[in-house]
Amino acid sequence: MFYLVVGILCNIILLLILKSFQKFNVASFPAIIVNYVVAGSISLLFTNPKTVYFEASHLWLPSLALGALFCSIFFLISLTIERNGVSVATVSNKMSVVIPVILAFIIYKDSPHLLKILGIIMALLSVFLVSSAPVSQTTDASVPATKDKIKFILPIAVFFGSGMIDSIVNYVQKKLVHSEIETACFSGLSFFAAALIGLIAFVFFYKDKAKLDIKRTLIAGTVLGLPNYFSIYFIMKAIDANFIESSVLYPLLNVAVVLGSTLGAYLFFAEKLSFKNMAGIALSVFAIALIALA
Repeated sequence: MFYLVVGILCNIILLLILKSFQKFNVASFPAIIVNYVVAGSISLLFTNPKTVYFEASHLWLPSLALGALFCSIFFLISLTIERNGVSVATVSNKMSVVIPVILAFIIYKDSPHLLKILGIIMALLSVFLVSSAPVSQTTDASVPATKDKIKFILPIAVFFGSGMIDSIVNYVQKKLVHSEIETACFSGLSFFAAALIGLIAFVFFYKDKAKLDIKRTLIAGTVLGLPNYFSIYFIMKAIDANFIESSVLYPLLNVAVVLGSTLGAYLFFAEKLSFKNMAGIALSVFAIALIALA
């Protein structure tokens, strides 16, 4: 339970730091790349001997896949916010918990207890309600969605991509990782892969290189990299501890992160909570209680 709680806290801190980027005029994409380098470097502290990076060849391919997803999903979320609005992007990202939950029932034979299923359904609904944003935060509604197929495709891509990230992490920790050293190794390899792919994208596609504040970017990326590494590391440790089934762990994780980040944004950034948001918070507490009783 300790690993899950710390993992949740790291995820909440991570989102609040990302939220602060706009306030401090930080260029998000370059800072994200720095963050991957920092997170990967931290993993070196937890891997002794360092040769495990070369010996654990069975982790190379899933690490590369996860690194590619880290970069691409971040980019897709940015596009979704631009085309569809913050609300759609957030809901698409968080509702993806359905994918690892379904796979947990099919692949890992998690028990389909009635209270658990009811709690999971309520958790998903609470994520939708808590993530709902006022209409003013969305893009121009006067443009018909049917005239822009990309607006329809982007949220679907974010949904499946985010779900694949959770599913890969879950599968690797259950099937491929055999020690605490390999847990740190997999996290590090994934972050270094994301950094490399992000750097290539930055060199060839980033258009505002001349305007980039290097010092601010390095500081922001470093601050972001600390909780980012531990957000993955402690969730993998929670999976490895096997104190609850995956079909319970991921709904709890997503509900707690959405709940915590929403309250954090309210307290630290004075974001207003709508009636839907407050209803979602209340429902999430009830959902967690149901899942815990299952």
